[in-house]
Amino acid sequence: MNTYHFDQAFNAFIAGRKVVAWGFLHEHKVMLPNGFAAYPCGYFTKYDNGYTFICNGARLGNTPIQEALILNEDGIPIARDTEDLKFLEE
Repeated sequence: MNTYHFDQAFNAFIAGRKVVAWGFLHEHKVMLPNGFAAYPCGYFTKYDNGYTFICNGARLGNTPIQEALILNEDGIPIARDTEDLKFLEE
């Protein structure tokens, strides 16, 4: 099982693909190749190649964050991007 840099996975598996489904994925446990568990959840878009893009937001204390995941055809995360959201100063 390969893991990818987020931009690499997005360009390879998401960009330019046809959307076949979208909705909300409730948290569920999947096992990663390294033996750890992951719990992907959030608003998703599924593409014609079987890959899924999930995006969600949260707040860690005073810091709002945004997270994106790319799941392979088996629902296993292959790439993840998490960013602190910085607001524009007026």
